[in-house]
Amino acid sequence: MIRSKILWLAGICISAILFMGCPYSSSIALSDPSYKISDNLIGTWELSGNSDGDKFEVKRTSGTTVEIIKTMGYDQSQTTFDAHITDIAGTLFLNAREGGDEYGSYYFYKIEKDGEYKIRLIPVTSYIRETFETAEEMRNFFESNMQNSYFFTTEDELYYKIK
Repeated sequence: MIRSKILWLAGICISAILFMGCPYSSSIALSDPSYKISDNLIGTWELSGNSDGDKFEVKRTSGTTVEIIKTMGYDQSQTTFDAHITDIAGTLFLNAREGGDEYGSYYFYKIEKDGEYKIRLIPVTSYIRETFETAEEMRNFFESNMQNSYFFTTEDELYYKIK
């Protein structure tokens, strides 16, 4: 009984945390997939300073969507996410949802490219209390608030492309 509760809790933690941190989540995405995914994003990425050997493989599923496979270094367990990018006034946001869960939550990260082989992901803060009925309402909220200091967490993540 206790073991099943621990496994259930671990599953929820993995679902709630795409990479690191706990970003804002919503039952809807910021947009439908329409932003063309750059060829440079496809490949294997590793978190800077990651001593555990965690890897993130990004595979193209269409011109506007990707599958992200997170492999934990210590036990080689994998979690898959379906993702796409939304452009809001020139700022790129990753919309990521655990793969195969059409009713799962989307998690949001600001993406900053740093050359060809580095990207920085900055989680949208989980302190946002607003809920939205439509993607347009949420995009408008993001656009109006993304310049505020509280909008993103302070735990940004730098990733290096290794393949």
